[in-house]
Amino acid sequence: MVKTNQFKTSLTNPKEFTIAYELVPGQGFGGKQVDRLLDFSRKAKADGRIKALSITDNPGGNSALAPAAIGEELLQIGIEPLIHFSLKDKNRSQVASHIFLYQRMLMHSLLVMGGDYPKLGYYGQARPVYDLDTIQALQLMQDVENGYYPDHKLEKKHEQLPSPILFKGCVVSPFKTTEAEQVWQYAKLLHKVRAGADFIITQLGYDKRKFTELMTFLKQNDIDLPVLANVFIPSLLVTRAMATGRIPGVLVADELVARMEREAAAGDTRARLNRAAAMIVCLKQLGFQGVHLGGNCLDFEDIEHVLDRVKQMEGTTELSDSDCDFPIKDTWYFYKPMQNSMDKSSLTPLIPGTRPGAAKVHELSHHLLFSDRTLTGRLFGRFCLFCAGGKYRTKILRFVERFIKRLLFNCRMCGDCTLARAAYLCPQSGCPKQLVNGPCGGSRKGYCEVFPDRRCFWVRVYNRLDPHTTIETLTESPPLHPKDWALEKTSSWINHFKNNTS
Repeated sequence: MVKTNQFKTSLTNPKEFTIAYELVPGQGFGGKQVDRLLDFSRKAKADGRIKALSITDNPGGNSALAPAAIGEELLQIGIEPLIHFSLKDKNRSQVASHIFLYQRMLMHSLLVMGGDYPKLGYYGQARPVYDLDTIQALQLMQDVENGYYPDHKLEKKHEQLPSPILFKGCVVSPFKTTEAEQVWQYAKLLHKVRAGADFIITQLGYDKRKFTELMTFLKQNDIDLPVLANVFIPSLLVTRAMATGRIPGVLVADELVARMEREAAAGDTRARLNRAAAMIVCLKQLGFQGVHLGGNCLDFEDIEHVLDRVKQMEGTTELSDSDCDFPIKDTWYFYKPMQNSMDKSSLTPLIPGTRPGAAKVHELSHHLLFSDRTLTGRLFGRFCLFCAGGKYRTKILRFVERFIKRLLFNCRMCGDCTLARAAYLCPQSGCPKQLVNGPCGGSRKGYCEVFPDRRCFWVRVYNRLDPHTTIETLTESPPLHPKDWALEKTSSWINHFKNNTS
């Protein structure tokens, strides 16, 4: 049984380079697949170099064995489980419930992520939840750690309940190929850090310059959290799938696909393992505190070969970028290329607001009707509160609001309107995951994970922002709180003025 958090101890020790490896439970609760995972785990424990085994939570949007089941057995084996804490299947009550569950089971390391959109399953597609986004879930965890348990607006502090000990991770993708996607990734990362993330793991990618940009961004923003780089070791079949967009948020360069085609034709079965070793050495040189390994069709002996090869290569081999660098063609970079370093003067100029649409008109209307600094806003507020005082007046106002906002914004009448924070586009109707604090990581070249023929909702928002928007202005306002679903189908106009007068 694990008595101390070996993963946390290793990752927070600047003298150690931490290795984690990803386990992927499948459907069912036993059989050869589970036996393989446990056999891998026992060998990893005996080897000693892997400090944590991360366990996926319904990966790919498909149902699978819950991570707690494997995590419990890992604790018995004596190796730390890193639980993937996916939000696609949990409302806020379940989020809190799972926090309590993992604490009770002595599983302290949680990697908070939105999760892949549900796929077709039993009688069709499951309904996605996404009640909280990753920022909100991290904030909830931080509040619980501080003794605040879920309650209305956190008004009550329950001293008699124990505070959990959590080691909370978040994910960022530095590998987005368009400006809007990449800027949002870094903006959300800043919010995640402020919400209490304790460590960072990257999305998988194979672009050395993008890895370098992430480390530079963290340094410039005075973020000293430990970062694990994702080193995924795909088979040729999976590489082809990634290259054609069948795995959300992942892109692979044609050059890497072509190289793996040649390696397969030559019968070189260890080329992908040696390439992973070269990447690890490179990432260690870039300042990453460790790597999060993963892959398909791998046994422990394969990972053992990778780690042995890393030891051989360190200090003895001159690495070529061709061993570990496979950038995507026409990728947008956050920094201009610099010969020696990257500093703030090398930031690539941002160009948001290229498609403003009617955002300015909506902004003016919002200011005139909903600001207490304008006479029209004060008068409209009194009118809405007057309507709220009568049943039939409320119904008439709600009908008018629904008609206007349905016509202009395809409004769903959530009662808790966030149009002003999304450039007057509605995330309830425009984003399949209904995210209110920025995008997920599943977009690809500016297009939506769920509907690949549509622009990502938050790319559309970025294109409507003020042209002077910067990463600082995107993050100066605190993230939005979770929606209060008790307000659904009520008038957000009335709710707005009630909140401002309470």
